[in-house]
Amino acid sequence: MVVHQNDYVKITFDQNKKRLTQKWTGFASSDKFREAIDKTNDFVKRNDVKTILSDTLNQNVVKPEDSDYAARVIPTMVNNGMKAMAFVVPENVFTQLSLNKFSDSVKGDTTGYFKTLAEAEKWLDEKA
Repeated sequence: MVVHQNDYVKITFDQNKKRLTQKWTGFASSDKFREAIDKTNDFVKRNDVKTILSDTLNQNVVKPEDSDYAARVIPTMVNNGMKAMAFVVPENVFTQLSLNKFSDSVKGDTTGYFKTLAEAEKWLDEKA
């Protein structure tokens, strides 16, 4: 089921796995990026979401203030039942730096970083 979609991200929900997937493409403005984060957070609040898979393989760099914004919603999503969030890390060094900043602000073992979708999905399946 498609939860939200624009030119930069497609967010889908797999009811069987209770997994929300974000597939990012290109550069999203702060407004579009934050809108997607808010849609994700709102969906987690209203539904039984156990894991989130964020596919950033084709995502361009995210501004530090937007990474901070995204990191601030993790505790809320955990409080609403999310057990784990996995990122598929891109080859782009600048995007990797954005994700590193994000990971530095998120504590605990609720987030994981992977090179392939298969690795991320396996880890999330174990966490669910």
